[in-house]
This record gives sequence, structure tokens and C-alpha cells, in this order.
Amino acid sequence: MWGTGLINGLRISFRNMLRGPITVKYPYERLELPERARWAVRPKYFGDGTPKCTACLTCVKTCPDHILSLDVETRDDKSKRIARFGYEIGACMMCGLCVEACPFDAIRMSHEYELAVTDASGLMEYLLTEVDAATNARHKAEKEAEGGGEADE
Repeated sequence: MWGTGLINGLRISFRNMLRGPITVKYPYERLELPERARWAVRPKYFGDGTPKCTACLTCVKTCPDHILSLDVETRDDKSKRIARFGYEIGACMMCGLCVEACPFDAIRMSHEYELAVTDASGLMEYLLTEVDAATNARHKAEKEAEGGGEADE
């Protein structure tokens, strides 16, 4: 039938005209982000404020963009110290592969989305500097304290 495309177009236009504005007046109003939204990488901490990172380098090896760097010093007693845990936020594609690969649940994707900077040097962040790395025993003790631990399969 002649004119059905025109009528359908007018119907859609009138429906959108009656609905009202759908814009958000940012920065005065902000949308609530979904729980699964992925933005910048951030470290996780134990209850006492020490980082959960064991310096295993799994996140660094998994990152497809090679934007994570971890400088680790191994002491004589085989304990590790994290000199710097670097993160190039300007090159990160926020894929979350580093978080999924971390065997100790030591990093997370935060909900920070205002990541713009005026200076390019602000695109390189150091998430951890000069801290002792956590141990496997510390992680096992935390799991047992939370709920009796998980059975190995």
C-alpha cells in the first residue's frame, strides 16, 4: 500500500516527541552504573589494609594490551616485595581479562568512569608502591575465616 512508510515514520516521530527528554544533565545528574560495569583496574585489600596481591604476575601476562607492569623484589627468605605495580589507564581497553585471570582475587574493575586528565603523564598510575606481597597462606586463612574454605575439586 502506498504511504505506509510515511505513516510509520510519522508514528515513530510523534511517539518520540511525546515521550519527553531522555538526556542526563551531566555532571549535575549521574546515571547509576550497573554492577557489572567495567572501568579502571584497582587493587583489593585485606581487612587490615594490606594488599591482596601476591606478585604472581598472572595479570601482567594475561593483559592483551601489555599495560600492566609489576616490579617485584625477592628477598633472601623467599618473600616478595612489590616495588611498583603500574597501570597505563590511557591504553587500557577495560576488558577485565586481568581480573578474571587473577588466582587470588587481588584486583577488581572499579566503577570510576571520570578518567580524563589534562596531562599525558596522568595516564600512568602506580596502584601499589613499596609494599609487601601477600602470601598463599594469608589467602587460605582469609577463605577459612569467611566460610570454612572451599573444597578442592
